[in-house]
Amino acid sequence: MALTMTSIASAAPAQVNKYGVTGTITGGKKATKKAPKPIQLKFAYTVDEESGFRPSVVTKYSINFGGLQVNTSAFPGCAASVVSPTGPGPSSCPKKSLVGTGTVHNATGSSDDPTERNPGLLCNLRLTTVNSTKKNHMWLYLFGKKDNPDIEARCALPVNQAIDATFKKTKTGTSLTFGVPDLLLHPINGLDNSVILVGSTIKKVTAKKGGKTLGYFESTGCNAKTNIFVDFTQEVGGLTKRATNSATCK
Repeated sequence: MALTMTSIASAAPAQVNKYGVTGTITGGKKATKKAPKPIQLKFAYTVDEESGFRPSVVTKYSINFGGLQVNTSAFPGCAASVVSPTGPGPSSCPKKSLVGTGTVHNATGSSDDPTERNPGLLCNLRLTTVNSTKKNHMWLYLFGKKDNPDIEARCALPVNQAIDATFKKTKTGTSLTFGVPDLLLHPINGLDNSVILVGSTIKKVTAKKGGKTLGYFESTGCNAKTNIFVDFTQEVGGLTKRATNSATCK
């Protein structure tokens, strides 16, 4: 009796991400809803994977800042054409529209092999946060290129991309939500570009409107219970998880 062996290809293990978030608010002590104070916001989040694999790419973020409000209409905005891939970039935006900076670190590898982190495909990006001409919108402008002397903006594949992020007032503060374009998630077919660390600072900037001095971000009540949380939606399985922490208030 002949035996026939059938080869069954094993599916790649599913990635299950885990997340962390931290934040520091400076300048908001003794702020109230009736007397808000302009603040500086430092914010960071991490993306890891439960089994030590490369994380699944995250397709959507919703970042919630407790006890904070935003005043986009008090500041000049930068047009989409300026921060588009064919535009001159943030250096040509109104100076007061440039409200913050940051960095993005990625792990890159084959979509079929979640264990791969290819050092030859290193992709670090510089982040510039730019007020938009559209009310309650912010541009997240990302830049990186191969052999850049600035290691924090060195990416094997060139990136010159702005993401449109939306602010929304919530019961506890303000949220910032955005989706990530597929070109950033999969710069080449069969390749995953997985975010592992993002750090950003929104500067303490002010502007005059209606005779009042307003901050881009303002605290309406800065205390030890000022929460910051992020909802992450990963591509594999479409899972959404939340990371929460109490922002340090200085």
